[in-house]
Amino acid sequence: MLIAYIDEVGEAGAFISKDHKRFKISPAFGYAGFVVPEQHVHALSRDVAITKQKFYSLLCGDGEEDPRNYAPTWERKGSDILSKHAMGRAGRQEVIELRSLLARISSNYGGNLFYFVREKPIGSPGQVWGKNTDNNWENKREERTLDCLSEAINRLCRHAEHEDQNILLFQDMINEKQRFQQVRRSYAHIYSRIKEHQEMLRILEAPAYIDSELSTNIQCADWVAALIGRACDYQLVLNSSYRWVADSFFSDLHGGFTYESTLQFHRRSIDNIHHIGILDRARPHLDSLTGMSPENLSRLQLVHARASAPTTGKPAT
Repeated sequence: MLIAYIDEVGEAGAFISKDHKRFKISPAFGYAGFVVPEQHVHALSRDVAITKQKFYSLLCGDGEEDPRNYAPTWERKGSDILSKHAMGRAGRQEVIELRSLLARISSNYGGNLFYFVREKPIGSPGQVWGKNTDNNWENKREERTLDCLSEAINRLCRHAEHEDQNILLFQDMINEKQRFQQVRRSYAHIYSRIKEHQEMLRILEAPAYIDSELSTNIQCADWVAALIGRACDYQLVLNSSYRWVADSFFSDLHGGFTYESTLQFHRRSIDNIHHIGILDRARPHLDSLTGMSPENLSRLQLVHARASAPTTGKPAT
């Protein structure tokens, strides 16, 4: 049996640009983590716990933590490990430790890293989803979340079928209302596809939810999700601060992703990015814009936003 651990990449709300006052968090949304054979789950968990202690020790050396205060429930978020300035001081060693751990998921434990993320259309909620009537925007955010989760499940089942293994899926804990909706939707999605997609028989239950404070493997999924989030930023944001992520991780993680791992572009006439391509220095979308003037780039982004709008009339704000 395979055990998968995943966490959200980015957030499901609207995106305009990294400089926008409100809609600036992430240009893509989806899920990422890793898959590992059941017999290696405990060994990997110990490895993650040891790596986490190293992170704490590095912070102690930087004067930010007291070495006497370490507890197994202490967390180091992936967003902090992979910050814009992560390659300075102790952060560089944290990145090295993380890179080594993620490489071992494949080399030592027979597992794979995984991601499924979708580029979000550029624009405010009104431009992308129309007027906010009957809680429409919140419903659209929830629908985006459920759609991406369903597609992540599809691809994990396909990977399990290829490996001739059953699979169980664990996620980081979310609030009870979201959890109920996601479990209900996941069951419905799985059973609706079984007749025509036999790989869906590989997943034994809908995703289960574990608090990251209690599970080192869920914490590791958070680190993978942060890595993929930074890589999406590099692939989709022209002046991204995260080229160093591609420079640091590409070689060591080559061959470590599932075949089904994908970044889907939004209505672009280029191929999607698959497996290790997410960490490649090449940027298929943005490289095509090299040499474009700021004025023409702005016009192109406006066209892209209008193409994403739900109606042909004046976009709502």
